[in-house]
Amino acid sequence: MTASRLWVFSDLHQDWPGNAWDPVAHEPAGSFDVAVVAGDVHMPLTRALDWLGGRLPGVPVVYVPGNHDFWWDRGEERYTIHDQMERGRDRAAALGIHLLLDEAAVVGGTRFLGGTLWTDFRLGSFSLAHAFRTAQGRDGMIDYRRIRTGPRSRDRIEPEEILAMHRAARAFLDAELARPHDGPTVVVTHHAPHPGSLPDRHAHLAWCDASELTGLIEERGPDLWVHGHVHRRADYRVGRTCIVCNARGHVDERTGFAPGLVVEPAAAEGRDG
Repeated sequence: MTASRLWVFSDLHQDWPGNAWDPVAHEPAGSFDVAVVAGDVHMPLTRALDWLGGRLPGVPVVYVPGNHDFWWDRGEERYTIHDQMERGRDRAAALGIHLLLDEAAVVGGTRFLGGTLWTDFRLGSFSLAHAFRTAQGRDGMIDYRRIRTGPRSRDRIEPEEILAMHRAARAFLDAELARPHDGPTVVVTHHAPHPGSLPDRHAHLAWCDASELTGLIEERGPDLWVHGHVHRRADYRVGRTCIVCNARGHVDERTGFAPGLVVEPAAAEGRDG
């Protein structure tokens, strides 16, 4: 099998009853080789993987977690982000899903490199301190109230930890993209790698949604970069790299979602769906 046709989607948010969506009913009219899913399918990560495995049995799936994949669902078990990473790896292996947590997988000759990516907090913020404060503030990201790092109620993710994970992801991608590969290379992240994916790069909290990775993209030149998170369809180029987002979002949002979107990474052009 060659992985030349990728069915791309993200941000299904199936933990919201009104967002119910059946991928089987929306499979691309033509054939596809791999489903590339850029996070936020369900909550938490293990449930997202079970959801995909139950609805796409036997289909090669590449998945990166979104920020919602690590939210505590307010149930009795107070799992942490670290619990979900560990359990997610085990669950994905049992289901045959390629879960990328700053990891690589080769499917049908196509190299997939991926992880959540998170953010460097730099895009449009006045300073790192300002970005941290607004991200964590009353009108900021719910991540800082719902992603747990330990057993106590005050053990919640901090912006410094998000930044550290972003830097680790960026270092991983830079190192792996520097390695030659005989075939297409596709990067899959949840957060956006470029402000071109945003409706307004100067909007409040833009620094929580995207980073400015133009230098990395232009220097390393992956064939395709798939992301989610922004609940807005995007399709543009940075250097030789095509950047695509096909996020469904919530049922009451207008995102431009194309249910049967297929992308061919070798050419990174030509869209179905």
